[in-house]
This record gives sequence, structure tokens and C-alpha cells, in this order.
Amino acid sequence: MFIDVHCHLEMFKDINGLVKESLLNQTQKMISSSVDFNSMKKNIEFSKKFDEIECCLGLHPSNILLMKEKEIDLSIDFLKKNIHCAVALGEIGIDFKHAKTTEQKEKQIKLYKKQLEIAEKNVLPVVTHSRFAEKKSLELLSDFKGKVLLHWFDGNKKTILDAIRKKYFFSVGPAVIYNPDYLAKAISIPLNLLMLETDSPVEFNGETAKPFWVKKVAEKLAKEKGISLKEIEEQTTKNAEEFFSI
Repeated sequence: MFIDVHCHLEMFKDINGLVKESLLNQTQKMISSSVDFNSMKKNIEFSKKFDEIECCLGLHPSNILLMKEKEIDLSIDFLKKNIHCAVALGEIGIDFKHAKTTEQKEKQIKLYKKQLEIAEKNVLPVVTHSRFAEKKSLELLSDFKGKVLLHWFDGNKKTILDAIRKKYFFSVGPAVIYNPDYLAKAISIPLNLLMLETDSPVEFNGETAKPFWVKKVAEKLAKEKGISLKEIEEQTTKNAEEFFSI
């Protein structure tokens, strides 16, 4: 069985059908990451209703730019009060594709640091987002005393090696099937630091990803790494279970 360690289940309409479909396709567990106040509420509901779903609580860097300070304060307060429901803080980080100005970047960095502090205080791992800002994200993580999962990390060879040296985990998704450059980076990651994700419902080639696609990702990695699918399945599942304490 497989685990999708990064998806956004609150964006799906038929959650009951999605859970059934995932189980039929060998995906035993889904970890749904939050992006804002409403998604945190929804993901907590899902995690209480379904044994197959765990939730991460956090504010996405792109969503932060759309929020007023009062909204952010209310969301952080909600996160703290419901921290016991989370297996990690996520999806948190920085995104310099959307943060264009110095003020926007500073806003993202401030909230990233605040959420890292919450995670550390509560001894929880973090699931991080670092689009167009991989080096800066690693710098900000340097003082964090906890486990780190780099979601869809697309840094250069130097930043990837730096993260590997720090024993950070990487979750790779369907992009390995469609993007040769990303596939090459994924192959370079040691199996003991690797997990599987879909970031669903992101679209690939016009098709909406679903959690059970992690098996497709595993099949591609097994082929390119020259190892068995069973080995990928067992090690990535073990990594996820230990990382999220599930």
C-alpha cells in the first residue's frame, strides 16, 4: 500500500468517493495539507471522519499575500488551538513567484518563521513550499530543530545536496512522469529520504491528479532507479509513517 503525503483534499467535491477510489488503488493513507483558515477547518473534519486521512495545518505563502493582518492573526490562533489535530505544519514556506515586492517577501518570511516556531514548540515536523526560493527557504530552516519535508522541491544540484546532507526528506509527485529534468533530480534523492505525493488536484497534461496516482509515481521511480516497485513502496511508506508518526 502507498501513502500520498501531500494533497489538498478540501478541493475535491466527493471526498467519500475519493477515499474509496484510493483504497481500491492501493493508497491507504492521504495527508492533506492546508493553505488557509477554511482549508484547515475542512481538513480537520476529514481527519476526524476518515481513518485514511491525516491533516497538516498551516498557511500557504501565496494565500498569505491575499490575507489581511486580522485574518492572519485569527488563522494562527485557530492553528494553535487545534494543533493537536495535526501530524505536521503545512503547507508553509515562501513563494517568490507570487511575492514580487520586498514587502510581500518579508510578509511571507515573517509568517514562515512564526509557523516554524509553532512547529518546534509543539515538536511537529513541517511540510515546506519553496517555489523560486529554494536557497532562501533552506537558509530559513537552518535554525529549525525538527523534521523537514520538502514538498515538490525543485532546487539546483547544490541546494538538493545541501538538503540531503541535512537529512531533509523530499516528496516527489507526478511531475517525474512528465518532466525529465525533475525526474533526474528525483532519482538523485536517496530512497531513505524519499516520499510520494500528488499535490492533487493539480493538473498534469490536462488531467486532474488524484491521491492514488502515487503508485504511478512509484512505478516511474522504480523503473528509473533500477529497483523493484516493492522496494519503493515499502521504503516510502516506512519513511512517511515515521516522519508523521502515523
